[in-house]
Amino acid sequence: MKRFARLPVFAILVLLSGCYVANMLEFDGLKPAEVAISASIQSLTVVSRCDLDSVYKVSLESLGRIKDFDRDSIMAKQVVLGCSDALVESPRFDLFNPIVRRSLVGDFSDPSRKIPWDMIQIIAGDPPRDAVLSLEIGVIKDTIKYSLQDGWLRTYTYNVVVKTLWRLYRLSDFQSKEFNFADTVAFDIDSPSEFTSSPDQRLECIRNAMYEAGVQTAERLAPWWTNFQRYYFTMGSQKFINGAKLLRDGKWQEAAEIWRPYTESSNKLVAAKACFNMSLTCEIANNIPAALDWLKQSEKLGMHEFYIKDYQSKLEKRKAETDKLDEQMR
Repeated sequence: MKRFARLPVFAILVLLSGCYVANMLEFDGLKPAEVAISASIQSLTVVSRCDLDSVYKVSLESLGRIKDFDRDSIMAKQVVLGCSDALVESPRFDLFNPIVRRSLVGDFSDPSRKIPWDMIQIIAGDPPRDAVLSLEIGVIKDTIKYSLQDGWLRTYTYNVVVKTLWRLYRLSDFQSKEFNFADTVAFDIDSPSEFTSSPDQRLECIRNAMYEAGVQTAERLAPWWTNFQRYYFTMGSQKFINGAKLLRDGKWQEAAEIWRPYTESSNKLVAAKACFNMSLTCEIANNIPAALDWLKQSEKLGMHEFYIKDYQSKLEKRKAETDKLDEQMR
């Protein structure tokens, strides 16, 4: 769960009365998954059911609709690719990419029927992974919508709704679980007539939307990295300012060592800022209770209410998320 080395800083200053000058820091942190997956599943492989089916392709070939198969296969691959790429970024699962051949015998085109377990065991690899996540079906609905800006200027968006049915096959007890998701991805377009007359542009939008639907699926099923923005203070002695430089360089532990003595400064403004900064270093260290304690000390020393309320709400939210993450990452 540690990914705090990248700490870029934006030169954004917030000025409030009382010499409270704050900078904005950005750092990476984990968000918990929406769906709880059993802790017994540590390794995973992701596939598209479309690529298992040896009958579907043949049947469409016989009807002269091989382009329909190619389209369905390509689009399904985009969903699986988006999901796999996002899962690789998550620390939750060890991901395995199988070599799946369409020549496997059997008709797997009916998503209401579970894939046979002997097939799942082949897909799971050797040695087998804990589970197989299969995209059972993916369908899209697309529309062009417009809105008015300033009461007269029309702006157009191409909206793609991707509905997916996934099934998680767990090999330890041969149990499965279904997930239904719907994701909407919007694309700005200049002219509806030009867009509809350009099938390649529409196809590219659909491809991107299906990839994004796969990413969204991964973020529902596994913790995912996101970006947090927080205030910190730099005004004070040169040594105090040096602590801020260390923070910007990702050396938050060294920064905390510099700021800690200032938390007992006779200058309450300096002490309040130091406590606030200590709170931030604790959050980066994923110690939210300590971060809340330092924030309370900053408040007692007179830190401006704006910063206290803003940060307290964010820390309380992170605490709830961290508790959930701990359960998911066991």
